Amino acid sequence: MSTLLICNAQVVNEGRIQKADVLACDGRIARIDSDLSQITSDQFIDASGLYLLPGMIDSQFGIVGEEVKPEILARECQAAVVGGVTSVLLLPDLHTESHRKTNFSEKQLEALGHTLVTNFSYYQAVRVNEVEDLSGLSLKACCGLYADMADFQDEYRFDEPDVLQSLLENSPIIVAVHAESAPLILGNEESYRQVYGDKIPFHLHSSIRNQEVCSIAADEVLRLAKHTQANVHLLHISSDAEVELLAKYRAEYSNVSADVCSQFLVFTDTDSAKKGTQLKYCPAIKTDIDRAALIQGLLDGNIDNICTGHIPIARRDKEQDYLDVPSGLPQAQFAMPAVLEHFQDQILSLELIVEKTSHAVADRFSIGERGYIREGYWADLILVDIDRSFIARNEDVISSAGWTVYNGSEFRSSVHTTIVNGQVAWRNNALVDGVRAGQLIDFAR
Repeated sequence: MSTLLICNAQVVNEGRIQKADVLACDGRIARIDSDLSQITSDQFIDASGLYLLPGMIDSQFGIVGEEVKPEILARECQAAVVGGVTSVLLLPDLHTESHRKTNFSEKQLEALGHTLVTNFSYYQAVRVNEVEDLSGLSLKACCGLYADMADFQDEYRFDEPDVLQSLLENSPIIVAVHAESAPLILGNEESYRQVYGDKIPFHLHSSIRNQEVCSIAADEVLRLAKHTQANVHLLHISSDAEVELLAKYRAEYSNVSADVCSQFLVFTDTDSAKKGTQLKYCPAIKTDIDRAALIQGLLDGNIDNICTGHIPIARRDKEQDYLDVPSGLPQAQFAMPAVLEHFQDQILSLELIVEKTSHAVADRFSIGERGYIREGYWADLILVDIDRSFIARNEDVISSAGWTVYNGSEFRSSVHTTIVNGQVAWRNNALVDGVRAGQLIDFAR
């Protein structure tokens, strides 16, 4: 039996902060009590001055590349545990044939389970010609189906209402939707091509993928969700109009939800003008007004959770013309420090941060025995130091991307320790060698 004892922590869980000790045995939380210091354990952590939180469950963790190579994904998950992420829900790359055409095989899942330091599941992409009969898809291991309304490949673009409605009617599990209007995007791009040719300036990204692009698509998804009584999750909302739509529809129908990427809570289109193609993300980062609305949406409960939207795009690929630059940012390594900046600014409480990074994701996706600090649950935990600052630097980035949009920025909080299934994976600014504690996520559905 392997044991880990954490003493003197300020435990942040289920809307409360209280001093407690936590004992983990064989990967699970065995006891939570005011004083367990008399217990002998294999590993001991004195957490005086630290806060103990459930590890972040990242509802958007992107896959890129020609195939899902365990060793490459393992590196991205190492970056994630540094940022306080203990579980990832993998998004498919629809531009890559191997990601589009198949589920993960049992062999692939087994290989990943022996390779990754985080827990994992994945979204299954669906072709438009599959919506009438989903029986060919193996859904037990996946967290949800994935529908992209803005993909430029006909076989995966859900921009026709009747096709999207069929998917929602027939899906036995939650459907996660990237909601942007492809016709509007293409029309906006063409308008700027008339002026700039193929050399469209990057600062126009937020005009091409503007608020209307997002709100029209989101309205369609939410309307169909209500009509079909489907279980729907909107991915990476980015505008005040979408927050308003969520408030409207949630007053009428409760089985819809949404997440927001951490970069939308930090940056605005002004930053995009300064940082250029580094900040290219789809949907586009928008205005100060939109950022304020997204934060208010978290406070009001209209936005369910915060994710990273991590996509490890190499720096060289970001150094191209606007139309050729891939969308995405390597975010996971700075996941919790970025979110904790809003605690430092007295905008989000620690209790709400835990709700939006762990509890809500576990609840919405029916993740079994994770996302909370409870006896019997898996010991996916992080210790954070709200008084230890650090500077983000490109040379410290673990992701294969090799860079961070936060390069040179100071974070006022840090992740001291990350524990996955009772195993310490990150502590005192170092990854623990040989830890491959990740498991395939189980669902209580």
